Amino acid sequence: MRVAIVGCGGMGNVHLRDLLQMESQGFDVDVRYLVDIDASRAEALRAKYGLREVEVLTDYRRALGKVDAAVIATPHAEHYQQIMDFVASGAHVLVEKPMVCNLRQALDVYEAWRKSGLVVEVAFQRHFEKPWIAARDLISKGVLGKIEMVSMILGQAYTGVKGTWRAIRKISCGGELIDSGSHFMDVALWITGLRAEEAFAYMDSRGFEIDINTALVAKLEGGPLLLFTVAGDDPGWLEVEIFWGEEGRLIVQPPAVLLQRRKGEGEAVNLEPYPQSRPAFNFVRAIEKLEDNGSPPVCGLRVQELADAAYRSVELGRPVKVAELYEEMGARRP
Repeated sequence: MRVAIVGCGGMGNVHLRDLLQMESQGFDVDVRYLVDIDASRAEALRAKYGLREVEVLTDYRRALGKVDAAVIATPHAEHYQQIMDFVASGAHVLVEKPMVCNLRQALDVYEAWRKSGLVVEVAFQRHFEKPWIAARDLISKGVLGKIEMVSMILGQAYTGVKGTWRAIRKISCGGELIDSGSHFMDVALWITGLRAEEAFAYMDSRGFEIDINTALVAKLEGGPLLLFTVAGDDPGWLEVEIFWGEEGRLIVQPPAVLLQRRKGEGEAVNLEPYPQSRPAFNFVRAIEKLEDNGSPPVCGLRVQELADAAYRSVELGRPVKVAELYEEMGARRP
């Protein structure tokens, strides 16, 4: 399987490392191209892993039709066209989060994927890590009963993006809500199996042109409420996700998962039985039909529905229904 790595920064490095590990284990992985608009960055990555046979490109379009799979780890505004071009060329795609920049793009990618028969995967790594797999398993088995409320807290030193492309809206397509926050929105929706129906948000840019702090409240289908606090001027990193149901409460504060049933003592969930993997590992195995795609474009679509409703609510100063967004596009919600 011929592969192109498109974007040779931090996450491009991570995915390349994982793919090379798969190759060393006997999987059919042959990295052919390292692509970056800054050739020196691609060359540095090639030298780091001793990939003398790999070609460095500055334009991903030169790899179209020459690879079987592409890993996209470029700035957010580049994702959409790169995904669409590689899928049109018949290549499988692993793309970093956020999948794209708006709901129209997300719907296009979703539809292209459905028609293609290819593996298109969004690198939401929590789909492959023990705490979140365990939480999803317990909730799907009804341990909490009907979900009533979800609350999430994200604290990150996001103001550190000053001077980088992430601080430029036309390139990043938004701030912490759509960047690191996309993982949290995905967790809430993927773990519960629910879609967002309506959202309202306040945002504070803290002097940036992107959102740094966000207070988001949403209604999920069937009635549960979602509360998401994004604090982008945190001294470090804080992650907490809490799920309340009729029968108890589940707290995910990695690496721990804590279960409190309505009756009885609280307990730390034993994570040992649950698998641990990586997006690139699943990507290769899904292509080889050894595993299901663990994070398909529908996950990116559901995140974008919630994110777009939140951003639109800030513009309009009122709650926004996801149905409104589809009506504006003249599209049916999948």
